[in-house]
Amino acid sequence: MTGLDTNILVRYLTQDDQAQFQAALRLLNTRGVIFFVPDLVVLELDWVLSDVYDWNRDEIAETLARLLTIQNLIFEDEGRIRGALKAVRLGADLSDAFIAAACERRECRDLATFDKGFVKRFPNLAFSPKPR
Repeated sequence: MTGLDTNILVRYLTQDDQAQFQAALRLLNTRGVIFFVPDLVVLELDWVLSDVYDWNRDEIAETLARLLTIQNLIFEDEGRIRGALKAVRLGADLSDAFIAAACERRECRDLATFDKGFVKRFPNLAFSPKPR
């Protein structure tokens, strides 16, 4: 198995550098090789595509959903990604959805945050601490 860094997937998806796109494509099409995609790479990919390339939330969610169907890509936690994509389609940020999923998986009673949007999107989990 070969791990993938974010920049390989960025070049593959954006095709903004033809030499690196061709190299990434050739790598990903290597017969018999399985590639591992860590959760942090998924989060970095979300950040790069939204902040650097101005992709919107729906474009990124659709792209990640398509990546999940590629047979030789193994994701660190595919279930967490699928759950996060559901939350993204309902308006959450991918990183917030990952945080909520991680807390739920660890059976956290709740999650403290000052992010009012987070509390609104995850009302059964998140709360804002009150000042004295």
